[in-house]
Amino acid sequence: MPLLDRHRERAALDGLLGDVRSGRGRALVLRGEAGVGKSALLQHTVGLATDMRVVHTVGAESEMELAFAGLHLLLAPLLDRIERLPGPQGDALAVAFGLRKGDAPDRFMIGLAVLTLLAEAAEERALLCVIDDAQWLDQSSAQVLAFVA
Repeated sequence: MPLLDRHRERAALDGLLGDVRSGRGRALVLRGEAGVGKSALLQHTVGLATDMRVVHTVGAESEMELAFAGLHLLLAPLLDRIERLPGPQGDALAVAFGLRKGDAPDRFMIGLAVLTLLAEAAEERALLCVIDDAQWLDQSSAQVLAFVA
């Protein structure tokens, strides 16, 4: 389905993809009322990112009370790399995701782990992270993703 009259938004998203392809990290937030087509713009952008690795999560109101639920969904395709993280970072992320037992990890260490994981994945191939319905993300995921952005 073509996006009609969304030239400005599409140009901003195309610019983001161009920057990512050239190795520059970027973050972009789409804001607007429900039903204005934010998800359609994201889907359009993902469709143009066939040369990139895309990781995706969708905030869900039913998961808002589950710490790191949105982040876990986003990073699931990259979790095979968790052992490559520096010790404290890998431990923090593994505990946050329930992969290991341990004391509640430091949020800053989780943020560093996510940043390191994404940066290493992006070294191999341009990486696009898409978060849809961010207003429904659990607070823990939202905080870490804001740090990473």
